[in-house]
Amino acid sequence: MPIQIRRATEADIPELSRLVAALAAWEQSLDPRTQFDWDGIRAAPNWMKLVLNRAHHAVWVADTGIDARLAGHLWIRLKHQTDGALPRSIGYISQAFMDEAFRGRGLMKPMLEAAYEWFRDAGITVVTLSVLHRNWVGATAWHRLGFSDWREERRMDLKPRPK
Repeated sequence: MPIQIRRATEADIPELSRLVAALAAWEQSLDPRTQFDWDGIRAAPNWMKLVLNRAHHAVWVADTGIDARLAGHLWIRLKHQTDGALPRSIGYISQAFMDEAFRGRGLMKPMLEAAYEWFRDAGITVVTLSVLHRNWVGATAWHRLGFSDWREERRMDLKPRPK
């Protein structure tokens, strides 16, 4: 059965929650500085329902057609810039994850095409995302999908105050 790319529904929440947790685990495995509130991750069924019902968010899934199993997801949103940067509203890719067994099959591309149409309908002309520095798989995939380097984020962990 071919994999179907479609908008997520509330029926997908259990699988979306699994994919959110898989993404968190993947990122933690890549960089020990990456940490997640696992109670918050386990609460994904609650907040994912809110995401699916917000007009400024959209989620696409790659549906395997087998036992409601999803191969991956793409979660996007509108981001309003209030710091004077133009354009004032941009598209933002909040999350994207593909189960390892389904990577390299070109499944993200049709999800992105659907997302681009959604962004265009909202008048969006710029789309950004953030990828973990040590996520070479993701960074390479995003470059292949047409994204270019634009801005780098830096991190510094503050040491506690001396006692």
